[in-house]
Amino acid sequence: MPRHMNRCRKLVLLTVAAVSISFGTHAVSAQSPRQKPQAAAEQAEAPPRDSELYCKNIAEAASDARIKWQTWKLISLEARLRDRIDELQRKEKEFEAWVKRREDLLNEVEDQVVTIIGRMRPEAAAAQLSTTDEEAAVGVLLKLKARVASSILDEMEPSRAAQLTQSMMGFTNPEAQRSF
Repeated sequence: MPRHMNRCRKLVLLTVAAVSISFGTHAVSAQSPRQKPQAAAEQAEAPPRDSELYCKNIAEAASDARIKWQTWKLISLEARLRDRIDELQRKEKEFEAWVKRREDLLNEVEDQVVTIIGRMRPEAAAAQLSTTDEEAAVGVLLKLKARVASSILDEMEPSRAAQLTQSMMGFTNPEAQRSF
């Protein structure tokens, strides 16, 4: 019998445990406060505040005003940009005209200097070209007739004449001959 009692006791204990577990969940849920249905209804029925109504009513007008302001701002920026582009194009044309006048003047002066040095005595021309910078001297010598240039180089100090001759052999670009 003790075995049978033991078995009954286990069965009773299991039944009590199952009942207490099932009632335990209901007990926990019974202890938690439920929201009153009246509170939810009161929240839904509360009228919107004035600030919410104002924002809601003015939203479309504010959006339209913002778009108009941005459009006006873009148009004014575009106009300023066009004015700036026109000004830069005008300055570019002025600069190109100035460069053209300068190049014409330099060509004229260069030709006159070459003519003057070509008509000088070789000793005087050698003295003049010895004191000028190398590029200018080479430019003048390259534009002179070969006989006149050789007589001027002959009158120069040998080291300066060799330096100028070396530079003259290095110039193959016709634009470099004019730069003095």
